[in-house]
Amino acid sequence: MPPSLDHLNLLTHEQLARWRGLPVNWVRTPEGAWGHSFTPPTTSLALLDTGTLTTRMSMRGRSADMDASAGAFALFDAGVEVKVSQTGARHARRILLDLDLGDMLRRRLFDDDIVTMALRAGADFRDDALAPVLREMVREIRAGCPNGALFAESLSVGVAVHLRRTRGLRPAPTERGKLSTAQWARLNELIASELASDLSLSAMAAAVGLSKPHFVRLFRNTAGTSPHRYVVLKRIERARQLLRSTQDSLVDIALEAGFASQSHLTRTFREVVGVTPGDLRKQLAGKILQ
Repeated sequence: MPPSLDHLNLLTHEQLARWRGLPVNWVRTPEGAWGHSFTPPTTSLALLDTGTLTTRMSMRGRSADMDASAGAFALFDAGVEVKVSQTGARHARRILLDLDLGDMLRRRLFDDDIVTMALRAGADFRDDALAPVLREMVREIRAGCPNGALFAESLSVGVAVHLRRTRGLRPAPTERGKLSTAQWARLNELIASELASDLSLSAMAAAVGLSKPHFVRLFRNTAGTSPHRYVVLKRIERARQLLRSTQDSLVDIALEAGFASQSHLTRTFREVVGVTPGDLRKQLAGKILQ
C-alpha cells in the first residue's frame, strides 16, 4: 500500500494556497508492486503526467489490465470503490483533479451544476486536448500562480465544459450566440478600469449577467479567444503604451499593467511581442535619437 497522499504530493501547501481553481494535486506513484483499494469521496480525474504504470484496476465489479504511459487518464465516480493491484511503475507522476465541490466553491467557480453532472467513468483513456490543460495547471501552481484568479478559473471552467461535452451522460448544450454590443462595451470598460487588479472570471461574468460557463462560451464566440488571453493582450497593450510614454521602471510598468512581477511581464511580453520590454525600450530610444 502506498504512503499517504501528503507524503507523495509534489506541490507544497503554500503553492496550493495561492491557487483559485479546481483542487489539484501532483503526486508520485511508488515504484514496485503493491495493492490498494480506495473509495473517492468526489468525482476525480487522474492524468499520468510522466512515466509508466502496469496495474490492474477494478471498478463496479469490472477489472482492466493497464499498461499505461504518459497521457493516460482515469475518471473515478464518487463513492465507488476502486481496487488497484500494481505490478510496476517507472518515474510515474499523476495529476489529480477533484470535480465535485462544496457549495461555496462550486458557486464561486461555476455558478451552476456543471460539475455535478454525471460523467462516464473509465480507466486508461486518452484526451490530447485535456492533458495540456492539467499540465498547465501544475505549471501555474509551481510558478506561484502569477496569472491570478482569471487564469485559474478559466482553466477550471474549461476542464468542466470539456468533460461535460466529451464524457457527459447527458448531451452538452451547444452555444452559438455572442455577447451583445452593450455587454461587450460594459465588459471592456470593466477590463480597462480593473486591468491592474487581479481581475477574476467571476467579476467579468457578473458584469454581463451570465454564469461563468455560459460567459466563457459567448466570450469565445465574440472575441475568438479566451477571456484570460484577451486580458493578457490588453495588459501587453497597456505595457507598450507605458514604455512609449513614460520613463517608469519596468517594475512599476509591470504592476500598473496588471502583471504579478517584472519577470512575469518580461516572460509574457517576449512570448507575445517577440522581444523583452527592455529591448523594446532600447529600440524606441534609438529611434528618438535618430
